[in-house]
Amino acid sequence: MTEPARSIGKLGFRRWYERRLIEGHAWLISCFLCALGIAVSLEGLSFKRPESIPVLVFVFIAGLVCWYALQRYRVIMDEAERLGEHAVCGSCRAYAAFKLLGDYPKMNVRCRKCGNEWQLDN
Repeated sequence: MTEPARSIGKLGFRRWYERRLIEGHAWLISCFLCALGIAVSLEGLSFKRPESIPVLVFVFIAGLVCWYALQRYRVIMDEAERLGEHAVCGSCRAYAAFKLLGDYPKMNVRCRKCGNEWQLDN
């Protein structure tokens, strides 16, 4: 897991969350493109021709990249969802209106509207 506290403190929660969603979906698009490349490569594969070895190497590497991209997408989206669920003030219900007080993994925050303190990462 990356260290979100530094980024949240620098960018603010909303911008951090937006960037994480963009990064996660970029990984998902990469996964989809690799899967598409695998399908196209396997469609034209013939073991009677000598150029089948490079195609199989490409399919193997694209499969690894596809698997890694899907894992990164899952981790990024899980992190964003987990922190997004805790970004609401328990007192005044303000979303993402807080100041970061503590560092990762115990990110203590204080609401800018009512001053309530809570832990962002549970």
